Amino acid sequence: MTDLLTIPFLITCAKFLLAFVPLCYLPLLITGERRGASFIQDRLGPNRAAIPLFGGLRLFGLVHNASDGVKLFFKESFVPAHAHKGWYLFAPMIPMIVAFLTPAVIPWFAPMLVEGPQGWVRITGQNLDANSGVLVLFALSGLSVYGTVLGAWASNSKYALLGGMRASAMMISYEVCMGLSAAGMFLLAGTFSLTGIVEWQSMHAWGIVVQPVGFVLFLTSLFAETGRAPFDVAEGDSEIVAGYFVEYSAVRFALYYMGEYAHIAIASALVSVLFLGGYHLPFLGTEVMRSHLGPVLAGFFVVCALGLGVLAWRIRRWVGIYKKMNASDAVDRVKEYGFMSACCVALVALLAVGAIASFLFLDSRPLAIVDGIAHWPLWTNGIVAILQIGIMLVKTAMICWVFLWVRWTLPRFRYDQIMSLGWKIMLNIALVNLVITALVAKLVMGGR
Repeated sequence: MTDLLTIPFLITCAKFLLAFVPLCYLPLLITGERRGASFIQDRLGPNRAAIPLFGGLRLFGLVHNASDGVKLFFKESFVPAHAHKGWYLFAPMIPMIVAFLTPAVIPWFAPMLVEGPQGWVRITGQNLDANSGVLVLFALSGLSVYGTVLGAWASNSKYALLGGMRASAMMISYEVCMGLSAAGMFLLAGTFSLTGIVEWQSMHAWGIVVQPVGFVLFLTSLFAETGRAPFDVAEGDSEIVAGYFVEYSAVRFALYYMGEYAHIAIASALVSVLFLGGYHLPFLGTEVMRSHLGPVLAGFFVVCALGLGVLAWRIRRWVGIYKKMNASDAVDRVKEYGFMSACCVALVALLAVGAIASFLFLDSRPLAIVDGIAHWPLWTNGIVAILQIGIMLVKTAMICWVFLWVRWTLPRFRYDQIMSLGWKIMLNIALVNLVITALVAKLVMGGR
């Protein structure tokens, strides 16, 4: 038993926590959806639900998520009499099962060498290190539509069935374009491994630079795959009531609801890996971060401190605005924003101290260099892995905001327009882009 409790084994076990990353995005995405909609539509967003025991904290609308969760989990779980009960109960579980499985193939940090009982062990930043990682991810994410179609059929409702048929048709139509638009990166990187694609981008250029057309096509296909506006015809409130989940309520509706947002988080992480350099930043590769860990960590602390400083400044402006207002909640808002501003200032001070200490005292050197490969201390690898996970989370959040932004900007397409766009326009552009990429890759790689 003691032989199992080694550093490589413990790190491998800790990586399973990355499966919960999409669930951590759920409250942020739901709040971002509401706040973003209110910002774009020039109105107030969620601003009433609060925590009375903690001085009326509203946390910018995050408390509304808790109230919605309590409401949905304690509502009556109604099953229609005409539904196929077994499949009706099982269908909402499928999107959440997929949400737990798909993060396993996404690389969250660079591979590291860790010393174990039998020598140095290579540990990757993904739970499933498959050479065909992208294909595994496409296969797993494609299972999500089974929950939609199965729930629609099991509901035994014509509106739900129409929504399920639309969802399956969109999946079939845009899955082809999504694969072809990503194939350009496979050709250039010469591998299906997601870690290999990220490492290729760190040595050459980001995918969005070398494959701009593929990036646009891939992102558009993901909008259709996730069923987000303007491709939300599977829900189609104005046409088919609420689509495939019209007969669902309480916890089962919440599972569909959370599955959609988890799918957005996973899709955003995949875009970050394929086209935005994954866990790398420009001119800041893994070896550079390990060899200059002190300045790099200090720089990250400074960036975080600047961001929190801007947030504290904005909050103080809101305090000044509410002090001049006669709103019913002005006093509570002033107290809450004052408290949050003080927390931001305290964090800025801590980050500033951390930046100075990292720059002056943190010095990382390799333990050994074997066959030209540096073997770094465990603490160096750990800090770099945490920084790279943070980079991935920020990039994923940026793409998530694009999903929210587009929903409240573009109107819903008609079903025939969606099919025409997928088969007649995007598929042809993806084929031409793939042919041109193949020719360029052959010419460039053939000359080496």
